[in-house]
Amino acid sequence: MKKFLVLLLFSAVALVSCEKFYSTSKGKPVTFNTSIPAGDSLIISCSECSLKGDELLWGDGLHHFYAVSPSGEITGNVATINIPSTQNAGTKGFKVAAAEAIRGPEPVVLSFQPDSTTLEFVVGPGDYADVEVSGFRLESAGGVLAGKFTATLTPEKAPAIIIDFASTSPEITVETGTVSLRAGDTMKITVTAMPQDLTNLTAYFTVDGEERALSLVDSSGFPMVFPACQKATVTAIGFLAPEQEGLFQVKIQGQDVEDFEITY
Repeated sequence: MKKFLVLLLFSAVALVSCEKFYSTSKGKPVTFNTSIPAGDSLIISCSECSLKGDELLWGDGLHHFYAVSPSGEITGNVATINIPSTQNAGTKGFKVAAAEAIRGPEPVVLSFQPDSTTLEFVVGPGDYADVEVSGFRLESAGGVLAGKFTATLTPEKAPAIIIDFASTSPEITVETGTVSLRAGDTMKITVTAMPQDLTNLTAYFTVDGEERALSLVDSSGFPMVFPACQKATVTAIGFLAPEQEGLFQVKIQGQDVEDFEITY
């Protein structure tokens, strides 16, 4: 019976309120301070709390809170997350948090940390006639980009990740629709991938009905490594212009920009 109550608790608090209630009494709503933007979904679990409607209520003693955003499942302190292999412009990166607290007047602080790796691709501008971009996919040679994994959550520690390799895919497709670009225009595509170092990557853009490959290698031809749970921006200037040599720039979160001269 307790297991059923806990599972019900997880789904019921997906849109928990962040309004402050300054009360120390048992049975009053728990409130939270988070870095999650307003309007984003948030799943919070706490086995020591009771549930009333869509609110968690304070119980006795030390409370353990575990959270994931924007979606996922939580059992105990283990979050199960699925990185989709088909994404769109609205696909957001995953974040997790864990905290311990005793009933008191202040909101529980949930300090979220990324639990997925984000790659942002920017192409253009360039000296080219009008072109149409109608598709994008990211492929890893010998690695995994999408699929299901579990993250064991502990306060003030990085989550322990276990990947379910039976569910994984080495490719992520982003549904871009058809975007018409003129000379000087740029286009940005964001990909959410597994929370691990990514390498051996090739980005494929469908330009005027044909796929065009952008191999993510350095000037010596070695595959670039994109650190786990960070954001990297890949800018390819002139990429959309056929038969042009362009400038390839990579900026990894917290690191300097690296420039590579490549021929697309």
